[in-house]
Amino acid sequence: MKMQRAVTISRFGGGRGATEVRDIPYPECGDDQIIVKVMAASLCKHAEEQYDNGGAGLTKPEDYPIVTGHEFAGEVVETGSKVRNIKIGDRVTVDNTVLCGSCYYCQKDEPLYCENFGSLGHNIHGGFEQYTAVLAEKAFVIPEGLSYEEAACTEPVACCLRAVDRMQLKYGDTVAVLGAGSMGLILAQLVKHTAAKKVVVLASTQSKLDMCEKEFGVETVLVDRNDHSIHEKKIAGMFPHGLDIIIDTTGSADMADSAFRMLGRGGRFVMYTVIDGMRVQDSDMFFNKELSVIMSWCQTHNFGRCLEAMETGAVRTKPLITHEFSLEDYLEALDTNLGDRNSIKVIVHPQWEKGKKIVHI
Repeated sequence: MKMQRAVTISRFGGGRGATEVRDIPYPECGDDQIIVKVMAASLCKHAEEQYDNGGAGLTKPEDYPIVTGHEFAGEVVETGSKVRNIKIGDRVTVDNTVLCGSCYYCQKDEPLYCENFGSLGHNIHGGFEQYTAVLAEKAFVIPEGLSYEEAACTEPVACCLRAVDRMQLKYGDTVAVLGAGSMGLILAQLVKHTAAKKVVVLASTQSKLDMCEKEFGVETVLVDRNDHSIHEKKIAGMFPHGLDIIIDTTGSADMADSAFRMLGRGGRFVMYTVIDGMRVQDSDMFFNKELSVIMSWCQTHNFGRCLEAMETGAVRTKPLITHEFSLEDYLEALDTNLGDRNSIKVIVHPQWEKGKKIVHI
């Protein structure tokens, strides 16, 4: 039997002790599928940390063992008999969502709420393996000029675009992004290319803010985690009537409270990540200012628009890539992503030999 190397979690809720790089069978190619030789796969900090801590995510016990990794790109090496839109040799990235098409929400044309939601790297084998089988309809040809590493970041761009679609942005709006991780920096780029009047990024890591200003031309404000009044006063000076939209990527309840104080009347708080312990400390202010909270999670059917934005340079993912590792060193890559405050996007290369590593900072 032909074998390949992959990152697998062996059992439901297994966590770090059940995660390993091992041999698994080479995938079979169905009639409507393609086989992708994975050249680059990006770590999703939130998802990979959840699995590392024994979280279940979208999975059920019967899904295991599972191959993780839902952000990836590679070369097509096989195509099924019914595939017409993709050919061998194409460079592709893959929309990880797999929808049933027949449930209540799919029939309402609301596929993101699919009751049988499938996702590569979650409850379907994903991209942290040398070869993966995917539906051809989910593959998108990578534009010339974009590397595999850049294209592997298409999925987070697509998730951020979903948030932009949902935030009800109007011409002339002022927008702040909380957090300068990969999602915050992608959101800042997307908002910069909308009808917003001004966008600013707030974060507590100066090196990331410096990169944001240098690479993307977006103004920044440093956050003191022990004294939020400092950045709130600066924002009040910049926006005397308050901000129209604030997007949170930090997951911090304290930053959410700060955001509500920085919003102007009719302001919208976009909750891009889960905020444990979120509360409204001043309900009268929240009520009198008629503030809104908008949730945004995941994406589907956004890859085409995202690749166009990346091709034109409206969104640049190359500056976000700080570390690259071999597949065999996945756990070191994960620890770097979780523990190094200067890391942004960490890429895993399934075709590299063990021990190969590149650091861009």
